[in-house]
Amino acid sequence: MPTENKNDVAAPFLGLAEKRLRNLVDISRAFSEEVELSALLALVARRTSEAMGTERTSVFLHDPERRELWTVVAEGEPREIRMPEDAGIAGWVATRGEVAVVSDVTRDPRWNKEIDRRTGYTTRNILCVPMDDPGGERLGAFQCLNRAEGNFTQDDVTFLQAIASQAAVYIQNARLLEARKRMFDSLVDTLAETIESRDPLTAGHSRNVMAYAVGTAKKLGLPPEDVEVIRYAALLHDYGKIGLPDDILRKPTTLTPAEYEVIKKHVFYTQQILARIHFEERLKEVPVVAAHHHERLDGSGYPEALAGDGISFGGKIIAVADVFDAMTSRRHYRGPMTVPQAVDVITEGAGSQFDAETVRALKRFLIEEGRLEPDEVD
Repeated sequence: MPTENKNDVAAPFLGLAEKRLRNLVDISRAFSEEVELSALLALVARRTSEAMGTERTSVFLHDPERRELWTVVAEGEPREIRMPEDAGIAGWVATRGEVAVVSDVTRDPRWNKEIDRRTGYTTRNILCVPMDDPGGERLGAFQCLNRAEGNFTQDDVTFLQAIASQAAVYIQNARLLEARKRMFDSLVDTLAETIESRDPLTAGHSRNVMAYAVGTAKKLGLPPEDVEVIRYAALLHDYGKIGLPDDILRKPTTLTPAEYEVIKKHVFYTQQILARIHFEERLKEVPVVAAHHHERLDGSGYPEALAGDGISFGGKIIAVADVFDAMTSRRHYRGPMTVPQAVDVITEGAGSQFDAETVRALKRFLIEEGRLEPDEVD
């Protein structure tokens, strides 16, 4: 009788271990590289299903305000699933913080049949583990459905708990980053509002310029990180006006040459003030971009009379957006132009004062927004 080779017996188990290790490495790499939460968790869910040999993986997060669990990702389900926080096996796990291993859901009183009825899916077995952040706060539950072969094992539990722990850390960090971003955005909005409040007639100018600049940047196909710099720079481009006297800033008649020289100083003040803010690396160009909104391609602008490539591309975009909003808005000394009239003026300056590609992109944005008809464009 032939002797059984121990390596042959161990091979399937070694293969499974190797596969899981490979998936774990891929998941760990994703946690270090992917920045968008839903995209990351979708990748993690897919890798987890592959490693576990299951049909689907779902990640439930707890919504304490609505007292619900909701699926930030559920493989095979394009729509978000919401249910009471203590409903079903996932709710039981999230509420109690205990692992649930169910080989036959039809025999388990905790099973929520409503989800299958709503989605049209047939659940046979479930492994669900709680997902806690490092501080012990319950974030939700991590769940695998329908193991292809046999029942879930203790190795399966250990593997899923490892993935859930990594996911919990990432989710908590993402929430902290989102909270920090909301705080930063509110600060920028407040700074912009302090300038808007100086003169009720021009209130809304910074937000309008931001909307035109961001819309133009997107039409130009700029990457999201560049669009974000432009967004903040546009909101803050006039912040230096905080250093200008009210009698000039709100003068109801045309400015004298001397008064105009005072107005021009706001760009210098903007750069000086913003340069004192410690912007994170991805936003470090905000002060420079904001300070270039009055520079012109031919060198006729201010404060540095920069020309051509000496002007940041974001500054060129804000320059066009700024002039367009100024011309189409009422000022103390004149009424507003129509959109076609303002577009004609900017078009005349394309290639000399303004970047021609940017002008064309603004036109496309205005057409898309219904502010300009295609037949009104030269």
